[in-house]
Amino acid sequence: MIKKLLLVLVALCLLIPAVACAPKEAETIKIGCVLSTTGLLGPMGEDMMDGARLAVEEINAAGGVLGKQIELVEEDDATEAAKCLDRVKKLVEIDGVKVLVGGMTSGAAMASGSYVADHEVLIVSPSATSPEIAAQEWTSWVFRTTPSDAFQGRVLAQVVLDRGFTRLATMVQENPYGVGLEGALVEALEEAGWQGEHVVSIHYDQTKMDYRTELEQIKANNPDVVLAVTYCEDGIIVFKQALEMGLDDIAWLGCDGNYGPGMFEEPSAAEFMEKAIIAGTRAAGPSGAVYDEFAAAYEAAFEEVPSVYCDTTYDAIKLIAQAIEQAGVYDGAAVKDALLEIGQDYEGASGTITFDEIGDRVSGTFEIWKVEKVEGAYKNVRVKLTTV
Repeated sequence: MIKKLLLVLVALCLLIPAVACAPKEAETIKIGCVLSTTGLLGPMGEDMMDGARLAVEEINAAGGVLGKQIELVEEDDATEAAKCLDRVKKLVEIDGVKVLVGGMTSGAAMASGSYVADHEVLIVSPSATSPEIAAQEWTSWVFRTTPSDAFQGRVLAQVVLDRGFTRLATMVQENPYGVGLEGALVEALEEAGWQGEHVVSIHYDQTKMDYRTELEQIKANNPDVVLAVTYCEDGIIVFKQALEMGLDDIAWLGCDGNYGPGMFEEPSAAEFMEKAIIAGTRAAGPSGAVYDEFAAAYEAAFEEVPSVYCDTTYDAIKLIAQAIEQAGVYDGAAVKDALLEIGQDYEGASGTITFDEIGDRVSGTFEIWKVEKVEGAYKNVRVKLTTV
């Protein structure tokens, strides 16, 4: 009898560690979110993160996904591509994330693409617009809820054509975003049979924070229109110095990177934008029931209107949640397949989203904007919407 009791006790002792080491089922479903909430795009990135937070709050209020609550795991890449990859690795290897929103800049998405493909982790970028992303071997693991700059380039080209400009200068960041948008504009002009001349192409270091030399090149080449592809902090310096140098008598084109209230923190930069930028572009959802509902909820939650890419960030979270539910499992490959099915005529806050076979939007709606001084305050004002 004693021997039998000893055998039972030994068996129990062997069983206890096995039970204790059994994997515990996760209590939440994690969605990672790597955005630039500090650095050159800090003001824009924080607004976008609010869009993600709002989407998660709404999903959880409606019951979550697969019977669990969504946990948003937030990371900041400080507007540095290499740091984005570092944060993505942390989310995957430490937090166990299988799907995430991020790669806020095109450079960040490019830096992270190969890694997420190798680990079969799905990433959905709300704002990486470079056409170069679509040409990568890993691109099917990097979806985009924002349209490619191949479309934005066509919108900008139409402005050049409609205004009859014949001498184009470009001053763009030396990165996939700046060079990609410049290339998209030039290609669209060539395809349209434009008879003008691209008089100077300047690729600058966005961390330099002094651009008088580059602006002198603009002035020396006597353009009648200039495309400026900037972020917020470097854009403020570019426009402030351009005003000081009297370059506000030339027509300038803006873009999504220099859209938003953060640009107006420096009065002289805001003054230049009002005087010189004849048209800027940004991806924008049309006014409709879905966007209006999103915008109202965003303003109620954060006491400000949503800025650029808040809607595409919100859509990215909502689409991911639906894809996880449809897949029935938290797995990158399964969620990717489900997202391709869901993303066909999906009515999102940023408009109708239809993904092609690699996860890019097949079309986009863009806002053409100007800067005006309204009741003593500078604001971005919508001129019109156009779909391409």
